[in-house]
Amino acid sequence: MREIGSEFWDVPLGEGPGLVLPPGAQWYLSGRAALGAILKQLPHCRSAALPSWCCDSMIKPFLEAGMEVRFYPVWFEKGSLRQEIDWQSDVTLILDYFGYSLPGTKGEARRGVVIRDVTHSMFSASYEDADYYFGSLRKWTGVWTGGFAWAADGRALPEGADEGGEYICLRRRAMELKRGYILGDISDKQRYLSLFARAEEALETSPSGRAHPRDVEAAGRLDTGFIRARRRQNAQMLMEALGDWLIFPRLLPGDCPLMVPVLVPGGQRDALRKYLIKDNVFCPVHWPVSEYHRLESRERFLYDNELSLVCDQRYTTEDMARAVEAIRAFERTGAKC
Repeated sequence: MREIGSEFWDVPLGEGPGLVLPPGAQWYLSGRAALGAILKQLPHCRSAALPSWCCDSMIKPFLEAGMEVRFYPVWFEKGSLRQEIDWQSDVTLILDYFGYSLPGTKGEARRGVVIRDVTHSMFSASYEDADYYFGSLRKWTGVWTGGFAWAADGRALPEGADEGGEYICLRRRAMELKRGYILGDISDKQRYLSLFARAEEALETSPSGRAHPRDVEAAGRLDTGFIRARRRQNAQMLMEALGDWLIFPRLLPGDCPLMVPVLVPGGQRDALRKYLIKDNVFCPVHWPVSEYHRLESRERFLYDNELSLVCDQRYTTEDMARAVEAIRAFERTGAKC
């Protein structure tokens, strides 16, 4: 039975123009490396406001830069995602979620530097509301590296300091083995999973590396039309089936979903996730709560109940139907794992 989810193994290429970044954009090993390069330009900044719903890999660079981190609230209420952005810190990080449209971020009262994370929105929206922008193509397709950043005023950002050789070698080999697994070589699954894990550990030791030239070239040749169309088609099917669970109830014309995030009712998120794994459906959680988070109860609700359903370009509507049927089977049986 075909696996749905987990790590990528391929990059869908076309004739271009692919992912087009502004002049002066710099490529890095990861999104975290790209953010770190931006923060090196801000030695005078002492405080940063981050959304309460975020990954700890976005928190750590601010702490490493010596900044006091504050969290502004992001929560789900009355059928929609809400946020109250803190514009009063030296630096404010803003982002969209999963490629869906959010209400505009008004910054009339802002001060300091605004950094926008475009990882989730790179195929769905463009912005002119920040001083710096960064993102990670690794979340969308099978590149080995793929972090990028640019300054709104066109100033040059520093290049990555090293090549991240160990990380790239491990990730490249892991993808080769996963491709073999998808094509029928079931003997290598544990090996490629181990290699992916080791690659992530190696990434921690290369926080400022530069992107591999293969990935920069591939980004310029991405079949973005196919990526957008397939993801929208898959997401629409999941959204029609699971309307009551959706964090984002509508797919607007410009949206390109990274995933379909849902809130699993009844405190059953972890049980459902384990149940789906038995059907070879692997859905991540965004995000684990870390020692760096400082959350109130309404903010914690997202962390405790959110599950991200996979809808990417590797899969068809038949795959989505199988995922939906597995969820329905869980509901019917009241399964507990």
